[in-house]
Amino acid sequence: MQKRLLGRSGLSVSPLGLGTVELGMDYGLRVPHAYEKPTETDAIRIVHAALAHGINLIDTARAYGESEAIVGRALRGRCEQVVLATKVKTQGPDGIALSGDHLKQHMLDSLDTSLRLLQTDCIDLWQIHTIDDSFLSHADIAAEVFYTAKKSGKIRAIGGSTYGTEMPLQALSTDLFDVLQVGYSVFDQRQADETFPLAAQKNVGIVARSLLLQGVLTQRGDYLPEPLAVLRERSRQFRQLAAQIQPSASAAQLALAFGLAHPQIGTALIGVRTESELEENLRAAHTTLPDALLGELYALRIDDANLLDPRWWEQFLQDQTLVYKDRAKP
Repeated sequence: MQKRLLGRSGLSVSPLGLGTVELGMDYGLRVPHAYEKPTETDAIRIVHAALAHGINLIDTARAYGESEAIVGRALRGRCEQVVLATKVKTQGPDGIALSGDHLKQHMLDSLDTSLRLLQTDCIDLWQIHTIDDSFLSHADIAAEVFYTAKKSGKIRAIGGSTYGTEMPLQALSTDLFDVLQVGYSVFDQRQADETFPLAAQKNVGIVARSLLLQGVLTQRGDYLPEPLAVLRERSRQFRQLAAQIQPSASAAQLALAFGLAHPQIGTALIGVRTESELEENLRAAHTTLPDALLGELYALRIDDANLLDPRWWEQFLQDQTLVYKDRAKP
């Protein structure tokens, strides 16, 4: 894959990056035979296959279950081949935001734990897991931690992950971050309005996640319960449209290709449970969307913040009993 420069970070990355939350914990829509994490052996195979196909960005986090440890074992002796990214949470075990010396020590301890689990001396991209108002109110402490970590050679670039539309703009206003990780998809195009232009102005790299919106843009969208019927029907509309205009490509490939078509996106993260899913997603890097399809996809945009936030879905998904259904039926 032809590499892209990730803003002012200086990192050269593949257009597709491997997100590894699904390798470390059960994640996503609770769909039969497509929810549980793979075995460690299979997870390591997936990492190796991604490298073999030209992916060089591996994204993980302290909060992703066993992901960091698995990635560390998969990359043993091969860290120089990848741009390694991980994340630190800035809340304590009780979920309450940390501050002062507690925040500083927690971040430094988390970094050392990540380095040990990933079996490396340096994290290429160290990211705040969820940037929020509380974290930004302690930006001076974060800046001190980032300076210390960079000076010691433990990190190369600084990033952060955001939700919604206001927080990425606030994060960009601090000038703390070399890279921002944001949600972007056929349904969630909100970041293209203000975040991407401001990031371009400040030369901040963009990592796009949730291109498949936890599988909603694939057949998994059929499993959404009635309170999420709007999202379920939009998923079917997307898949029908994609099949009509570009039947040779899968819905997942087209959803990923849609993200890669935006010039401000440095890399788009893919999360997979199997090597076959990886191979399917990789074809997106070589998929060009015709103008007719792009125009139709832009029109599928949703602006309801709740519908676009998987954290809001949980109230409807926790007690859902999954059953097989005839997906050919509306």
